[in-house]
Amino acid sequence: MSHVARFPGSLFCAFLLLSLALGCGGGGGASASVKGTLTDGFGAVINRSDAVVSLEGTDSICHPDSKGAFSLAASPGTYVLRGVWADPAAGIRLEGKSNVTLTKGRTANIGLFAISDSSLDSGWAYYRQGKYYAAESAFQQYLTNARSGQASLGGSSALCGLGWTRGRGLDDPVKAAGDFEEAIDAWDGNVDAWVGLAACELGRMKSDGGLHLNQAAEAINKAIDLEGEYTSAPTHDQISEIDLRAYRAYINFLNGNVSAARSEAQAIQSEVATSGSRASANAIAIVLRFTG
Repeated sequence: MSHVARFPGSLFCAFLLLSLALGCGGGGGASASVKGTLTDGFGAVINRSDAVVSLEGTDSICHPDSKGAFSLAASPGTYVLRGVWADPAAGIRLEGKSNVTLTKGRTANIGLFAISDSSLDSGWAYYRQGKYYAAESAFQQYLTNARSGQASLGGSSALCGLGWTRGRGLDDPVKAAGDFEEAIDAWDGNVDAWVGLAACELGRMKSDGGLHLNQAAEAINKAIDLEGEYTSAPTHDQISEIDLRAYRAYINFLNGNVSAARSEAQAIQSEVATSGSRASANAIAIVLRFTG
């Protein structure tokens, strides 16, 4: 952001009006700024007008726009960037903090700024330890404590935790698919739930003998199309956006969409080799081998 003192009067007024229209504010004499995109812990964009991003110790606050983008201005220095979204009626609060250093005359772009609910951490901690029944109990307890949790971002995250716990941990893709669907009903932007649902649509074929390839394709496409760069790390399973694309190529292959499968596999082959999972590399290898 430029030095405010040098702005012509009319331009300065226009700038102030624009800042107010965007819901953002900066401290007096601000000559540095920070921008980013507000997300949940899985990279899904939070674009709620009642979410707030601020720089602690200043009067600089902002509400994310329709794409989750925010921008804050302040004097040069190091601050604590704080993001909050709360649903008092549901008894849920999502929050995140990060240290940022603002340099005179420059804009720091921090990329994705994630906020989450700390009371969900115990469930995910059990999950990472392989204590799946304890994780299931923790996520269920969270939903019990949240008075209307299924209508909130936090409740959606808890349902998503149940889905991963039951699907991957307890090998029950049918029940897990129901959890993911409830999570999506609570918040359509929960990309981690769409990813889990896509995996369950294939996994449940072992249980009911049905083909769910179209449902799997729909879920993985939704996950990829949502705003933000998906990653499940460090919460669970180390799944990245490139893994989603490898999975989509594999689903298209199984569903008979050979051209689409091969085209995507060729486009991402090198990136999968360097930053994808072993499962993704194997999926791409199968697609390329049998579509050549």
